[in-house]
Amino acid sequence: MPSKRVLVTGASGFIGTHLCAALAARGDSVRALYRRKEPPAELKGLAAANPAGSGEGEVELFNADLADQGRIRESVEGIDSVIHAAAIAYDWGSLELFLETNYDATVNLLETAREAGTRKFVYISSAVVHGFGPHVDTTEDGPYYELKYPYQITKRMTEEYVLAQNAPGFAVTAIRPCNVYGPGDRTSTYAMYDAILHGVFGYIGSGSALTCPIFIDDLCAGVLAALDSPDSAGEAILLSDGMRVAWRDYARVMFDAVGSRKKPASLPTPLAYAAAATMTAAAKALGAKSAPPLTLYRVEQGSQDYHFSNAKARALLGFEPKVYFEEGLALTAEAYLKERAAKEKRS
Repeated sequence: MPSKRVLVTGASGFIGTHLCAALAARGDSVRALYRRKEPPAELKGLAAANPAGSGEGEVELFNADLADQGRIRESVEGIDSVIHAAAIAYDWGSLELFLETNYDATVNLLETAREAGTRKFVYISSAVVHGFGPHVDTTEDGPYYELKYPYQITKRMTEEYVLAQNAPGFAVTAIRPCNVYGPGDRTSTYAMYDAILHGVFGYIGSGSALTCPIFIDDLCAGVLAALDSPDSAGEAILLSDGMRVAWRDYARVMFDAVGSRKKPASLPTPLAYAAAATMTAAAKALGAKSAPPLTLYRVEQGSQDYHFSNAKARALLGFEPKVYFEEGLALTAEAYLKERAAKEKRS
C-alpha cells in the first residue's frame, strides 16, 4: 500500500502508542495527538527514533485538547486518514463527562477532518456496545442487550453517528475491540499482576464465564487492515482472537506468568453483586472521583459469557490473530516484571 499521512488521537494511551508504532514501522507518516502535558516515554522514544521531517515512517508529536477547535483544525491539515482512539474508557464517572469526551469530541473531530479533505476515518469503538448478557460467538449482528453504563451508552451513540457519515470520498469504519492487553497495558493487565503479587485476584463464581482477549499487536494489525481496505467502508468490525477461554483458565495463566504460586480467589456471584452495589452506593454518596474496588460494570462483565466472533474481520480484512492468551500473557508479564524491577532499582 502507498504510504499515508495518518492522525492518531489518544496517542499517549496504551492502544494509541502501539498504533503509532505500527504505522511508522510500515512507512506511514504519523501525527500523534496527545493531551497530557508530557507524552509518555514510549511515545517520546518513538518520535526520537522517527523524527518529524525524516520522510516515510516519521512520527510528529502534536499536543492538543480535542475541545480546542483551533488545534483540532491544525491537527488534520494535510492528513489522509484519521484513527480516533482517544476516549474515556472507564467504568466510573458522570454521563455528562462521557458525552463531552466520547461523543461531542468525536463529532467535532470527524466534521473538521472531513472539511479538511481527509478520506478515511477509523473510529475505535468497543465490544461493549453489545451490552452485557450471554455472549458466545456474538457477531456484529447481535445479540445486543440493554446499555446501563455511561461508557457503553456513549460508545454506542458515537459509533452510530460515525457510521452514518460514510459517503463516497469519505469512508468511515468502526472497530470494536474486545479486551485488549499486552506490554504497556498499565491500566488493566499490569493492575491485575499487581493484585496477584501484592493482594488478591481471581474470578467470579466458578470462573467458567468466557472472556474475550485480543493481543495489542493483533489489534493493531486489524486496525491497519481496516484503514487500508475499501471493503471496510461503512462497516462495524469486531476484533478478538476468537478463542473460547474461561476466566479461571485466563487467571491461571496470569498467575503462572508472574511466577506466583498462589491460587486465584473465587467470589460467589451473588456476593459479588451485593458487594459491588454496596461499594457503588457508598462511593456515589461520598462523591468519589475514582471507582471503588468492585463495580456492577465489572461484575456484569466478569460473571457472564463475554465472547465475540472475529469471522467478519477474517472474511473482510483477511485478519488472522498471531498471538493467543498464553503467549500474550507471558509477553505482557515479561514487560511488567522488567518495568517493576527497574522501578525498584531506582527507589
